[in-house]
Amino acid sequence: MSQNMSASGKMRSEQIIVSAPLSYAGSAQRIWKLTDQETDALRYGMMVLSVLILIPLAWMVVTFWYCTFGLLLVPYRMLRRGNRKDKVRAMQHREQLEALTAMQQQQTLQTAQMIQQNQKNQ
Repeated sequence: MSQNMSASGKMRSEQIIVSAPLSYAGSAQRIWKLTDQETDALRYGMMVLSVLILIPLAWMVVTFWYCTFGLLLVPYRMLRRGNRKDKVRAMQHREQLEALTAMQQQQTLQTAQMIQQNQKNQ
């Protein structure tokens, strides 16, 4: 498995959550990451805990946050979201470059092996 891959088979850039932590989607996505467990029993237990307790609790906090002073921070949240998206794009670019470099090294190795075999056959 590559160093860019997690146990779930996702690349690190796919695991980054772009939504704000104090948004409904962002809080739910961050809590749902807890369900990415190795054993099925633990995974299902975390799913039940997340759906029944953690996500509703987080949404109550988000609702309270929006009602008190969340609208004042809309410009800041837009800037932060842009920063998080840029971070994801940079990571995806780095992963693509690493994959291309690995492919190029593999092709170079195969070419060297073919040259050695041709020299042995002559």
